[in-house]
Amino acid sequence: MDRRTFLSGIACGGALGGYVLTRDEREESGDPQGSGEPRDRRDERTDDPNGRDDASAGDSDDPSDEDSVGDEDAESVVDRVADAEGIVVFTYDDSPLEDYTLTYEVHREYGVPGCTAACPGYMEERDTSLDPGQLREMQDDGWGVLSHTYRHRALGHIELTEPAREGDDRLYVQANRHGAIADDPLVVFDEGTETTATVAGRGSDSVGQYVELAEPIAETVGQSGYVRYPGSFMREILEKTDARLESWGLEVTGFVYPYGRYDGLAEEIVRDHYDAVANHRYGGGHNDLEGLDPTAMRRMYVETDKATEDDVDAFMRTAADEEVLAIVGGHSQYDTLTEDRIRYTIEAALERDLAIVTMGEALTVLEHLDG
Repeated sequence: MDRRTFLSGIACGGALGGYVLTRDEREESGDPQGSGEPRDRRDERTDDPNGRDDASAGDSDDPSDEDSVGDEDAESVVDRVADAEGIVVFTYDDSPLEDYTLTYEVHREYGVPGCTAACPGYMEERDTSLDPGQLREMQDDGWGVLSHTYRHRALGHIELTEPAREGDDRLYVQANRHGAIADDPLVVFDEGTETTATVAGRGSDSVGQYVELAEPIAETVGQSGYVRYPGSFMREILEKTDARLESWGLEVTGFVYPYGRYDGLAEEIVRDHYDAVANHRYGGGHNDLEGLDPTAMRRMYVETDKATEDDVDAFMRTAADEEVLAIVGGHSQYDTLTEDRIRYTIEAALERDLAIVTMGEALTVLEHLDG
């Protein structure tokens, strides 16, 4: 059995289990959305009229709550497959409320899953984010959950744009991502020097963006240097993120780098910690199955300011023609990820007989290809 035949026998993971009208068929039928249901069905799934569930434990007496699609074994996945031409994973970042009210709603109409890259700190603190009950509901309905760090911290190192001289209380940087959370520990380093600092805040002036320090830096680091978090702090962030999500009854099946910042020590730490990384490098989105390392994958943004409809069509066409794992990404809280664009992207995949799967299901496919 060749790789294409095997892929068509295992990849779908429920994505093509039901018949879904294509764009042309829906227009002919007079139902442009193809759903026959109202868009807002939140009140059917929660006692809270605002659509939020304040429960945090995730315990249930219903054994079916444990049977998410991503937990099914390979044989179960095979049973739900029908002649897919390839596989594609949809990922949505930051766990905003729109992942529930927009992307989840649209995906449900087509009977296909997506993955939420979750920031549990945001989920705890922000009314604009998912709550644990909503994400559990999504997972129980077949969605995957990925880590996006606790509070969306940029793990990779970032370049200095000016020397950091002894006594300075600002680090001028290419982007001041590391200054977002006060009291975070930092390492400032170049080829010959490494020193530590603590975040006080961030800002910008006529020189550029800077990280403000709680105390002046103790040693001079040249303009060729970088700033990052200590390795132990990065590991603590990842462990804390996973532990919080798991405490809510969620299974973490991979990672997405906040801001796409993957450079330096962070890359090694993340790859040691997770079995799959959706945005290990910028660009692309087609990951060759032959010899694929799941911790070194790429994805393509499908937001309207990142891709045209022609780009989406070409992406899905290549995903069907080549032996690849395709990954797309977006941010549902942005105006550039519209309902129409989500629909178009899903339909572009289904019209080419691509199976839309979660990251966990994609890993199952890869494991059996290598077996």
